[in-house]
Amino acid sequence: MMNLHQHIHEFMSKEGFDLQGRLLVVRGDGVLVWDAKNDQHSQSLAALTCAVWEASAAMAQAAGKVVDHDFRFVFDTSEQGVVIYPVRMYSPTLYLTAVYQDVTNPAFLKRQIKLLGEKLSQYIETNKLMKTSAPRVREGYLFSDITDAEMDRLFGL
Repeated sequence: MMNLHQHIHEFMSKEGFDLQGRLLVVRGDGVLVWDAKNDQHSQSLAALTCAVWEASAAMAQAAGKVVDHDFRFVFDTSEQGVVIYPVRMYSPTLYLTAVYQDVTNPAFLKRQIKLLGEKLSQYIETNKLMKTSAPRVREGYLFSDITDAEMDRLFGL
């Protein structure tokens, strides 16, 4: 039986997506699932992908926005950059990340990457490669009315 990495490798091979740079699939916890150029930088790039996504999501939430599947991360110039698209927003989240350079038409490339992510999401769903679980909604807090003095006693401050 193939694991998720092998399935994604097979999918990407069939798609034949060629990129001047790197293309990665990263789990929401920073673990690398697949990298077209697997090398000593792969896991670091995976961790950075999730760090930058979480930081950006926190900034959006501070501005009152709910981060959902329509969000993407783009950091670029006219010919090079980084783009991160969420492939799945439910647990576990996957991100399709492209780090590109020497691109004549970055808007076209970003569109191709977005479409590739949609195809990958459909492939994962069709082949039931990951269990889908809706995000948990907090129903309340264990200590909703705790005072600062009680917190200090609880943690020995």
